[in-house]
Amino acid sequence: MTFLANYTWSKSLTDAPDFRSAMMQAVIPQNNSDLAAEKGLNGMNIPHRFVASMVYNVPGWGGQTFLHRLTSNWTLGSIFTAQAGMPFTVGVFGDTANAGTLLGQNPIRANVTGLPVFPAGTRTTAQWFSPAAFAAPAPYTFGNAGVNTVSGPGFMGLDQAVQRQFALTERVQFTIRAEAFNALNHSNWGYPNNYVNTPQFGSITMAEGTGREIQLSARFEF
Repeated sequence: MTFLANYTWSKSLTDAPDFRSAMMQAVIPQNNSDLAAEKGLNGMNIPHRFVASMVYNVPGWGGQTFLHRLTSNWTLGSIFTAQAGMPFTVGVFGDTANAGTLLGQNPIRANVTGLPVFPAGTRTTAQWFSPAAFAAPAPYTFGNAGVNTVSGPGFMGLDQAVQRQFALTERVQFTIRAEAFNALNHSNWGYPNNYVNTPQFGSITMAEGTGREIQLSARFEF
């Protein structure tokens, strides 16, 4: 049996992202005259991530009996992944500040109201965070919300595999393999709608990854 586990604790800060985050974070500043306000978590920052994997070559049981032949040459494998959600910025849809932003970029941020971001009843698909914690800034003004100050849903997945090898002759082998991705069929949510001036603000309307997927394969080796 081979077992491997890894845990990563990290924090990544930036004031000039050179790539977009999972929430399509703008790579241009909200206000070119206030670049200090652009400092915040990197859009791809994952503060906690745990991965464990296992491969087990099952020994045959029963000596030289039929049970031994039945239980020999099996291999089991699994990979488990659990990680915290990446951060995102609460923004405004459109150039409400009339700052002349680039096409496809929405760098204008919302205002914070001072109310709790995650009160009781949040962290659901209907309301991941409280919409009351943010408000749209007045026209022709910039928002005071920070960059990437809210974290999205985490991710958890378990992949399993089982394989059996048959020695047909001294030189020819036949292998069958079954694999299940997201074997527990765990629901991983996507990121919430992060534009304060849209009807679905704060709710999650998409999934991250897929449901359980199973594939079978067979292979001759000679």
